[in-house]
Amino acid sequence: MIDSPITVAMAQRSNHYEAAFEAFIRSLRIPCVATDEAKRAVFGEDGLKNPDFLLYPRFGTNLVVEVKGKRAKNARGRRDWENWVTMDDLDGLVRWQSMFGPGFRAILAFVYAEPIQPFPLPRENGAYEFRGLEYRFWAVGLDDYIAHLRSRGPAWKAVAMARRAFRRRVRPLLEWLPMSYHGPRRPIPLKERDK
Repeated sequence: MIDSPITVAMAQRSNHYEAAFEAFIRSLRIPCVATDEAKRAVFGEDGLKNPDFLLYPRFGTNLVVEVKGKRAKNARGRRDWENWVTMDDLDGLVRWQSMFGPGFRAILAFVYAEPIQPFPLPRENGAYEFRGLEYRFWAVGLDDYIAHLRSRGPAWKAVAMARRAFRRRVRPLLEWLPMSYHGPRRPIPLKERDK
């Protein structure tokens, strides 16, 4: 009998941030479900925005994930930690987390992309190379995000966390996906890590 590798088709995604996120998750062999964003779930009288992914890490809490793609660096080459989302994104995540119950946790996954550098950093620099760009994956819990959000203006129907609050609370996505039983169950805030 010949062993052949199992190939699983990825969802057809025009959004390169979501495509990179899915490829990264699949490279880690974490079971995931990519949802169809073109259709809205029926919830009461209203439509409900679908999350982008449902993740089932073996040793962690199941995750309801909304992926938000952002440019990694501004024109001056600085990282701005841009993190705005729409109110529709938040409303959908709150409602899905409630429907799925205590076995799930909603997170916002921020995917930052930048061109591959001509003289790249060592391979262990935390970047995931996909379709000619380098991606870095960060996430913040929905509860933390809501507790520290501020409006970008009513016309935008968007909110964001102040950059300082965001930097304190955002964690590498891998911390939300423990790969062994001994991994942390919930990401540890920076100020508690140094104790």
